[in-house]
Amino acid sequence: MPLSEKDLKNKVIQFINKNYPHIWIYKTADRWTAGIPDLLLCDRGVLCAIELKAGKNRPTRIQQYVLKRIRSAGGRVSVCWSVDDVKNFLEGGVQQ
Repeated sequence: MPLSEKDLKNKVIQFINKNYPHIWIYKTADRWTAGIPDLLLCDRGVLCAIELKAGKNRPTRIQQYVLKRIRSAGGRVSVCWSVDDVKNFLEGGVQQ
């Protein structure tokens, strides 16, 4: 059974805290503003935004728009479906 997005978020936060202690991480919880990525990180002065998805879910149009705006402003962004996706992103893998 695949993880829920909530469970995935918790696993990703634990993974980052354990393996990348230098990264500042903020778990967003803004229920009134659509499109804000699930996790905002700062890695050596670079803003990183991660949108987490479970199963076959895909980012909404507003989520895609917000990620595009962050990328345009010089941040790094990714949509991730697993802890391995997050690891790949943090190690300089392909941004989505």
